[in-house]
Amino acid sequence: MNNPSPVLLATGLTGAIGQALVALMYPSWHIIGIRRSPVNVNTSIECEWIEADLSDYDTLARRVEQALLDRHITRINGFVHVAGVVYSDDIVHTTGFEWEKTLNVNLRAAFELVKVVKPFLFSPASIVFVSSVDALMASTLGPAAAYGASKAGLEGLMRHLAVEWGHEGIRVNSVMVGALREGMGVADPQEAHGLSEHTALGRLGWAKEVAPAIQFLLEEHLSSYITGHTLRVDGGLNLAY
Repeated sequence: MNNPSPVLLATGLTGAIGQALVALMYPSWHIIGIRRSPVNVNTSIECEWIEADLSDYDTLARRVEQALLDRHITRINGFVHVAGVVYSDDIVHTTGFEWEKTLNVNLRAAFELVKVVKPFLFSPASIVFVSSVDALMASTLGPAAAYGASKAGLEGLMRHLAVEWGHEGIRVNSVMVGALREGMGVADPQEAHGLSEHTALGRLGWAKEVAPAIQFLLEEHLSSYITGHTLRVDGGLNLAY
């Protein structure tokens, strides 16, 4: 690949946070997105696409690695895992399918993909996981045990990677997101009002307020001495009781 721009590989770019991130990073970065739907589907998102199912870890790594080689990618400067799924079921009613799908997309895919991109990462490079406040606390508005467990695991994976790969000039951080009004956020007005009352800023957030935090952690000239860190972008959710 003959492209002087830094290369960003990312999941979840068709969602609200992902689209906001692309709007910030393009055209300064060469962006390659991973999506399950056919790559020839029309989209206004400014990036290349690799077609792969994040929930199918048996084929995910092979498909992404081969696609990178086919594109003659020799270096990846940043990797971001934004994609996620959530099922609002309590523990008793969470099915095995829901549990496995949530863990596969939210956590296992990150684990598989960082191993794929490792040979392409050279100092300086940055990995960012998009996490959730559900990694730290359970919601009283709706059960989502599988989601919370997957995000807690993602936080743990982030810290271990930061330690293992730090000496190679690879920084690994996470952005912990609070309640948003879009994407996988809170659509019910009553729930939104209830959460706003528990948020220091008195309102829910927007994807465009999360994307700059991801950009900050990706850009070497802005965050070169930050690794193993969880940057909370939650408006001050549950700071008081």
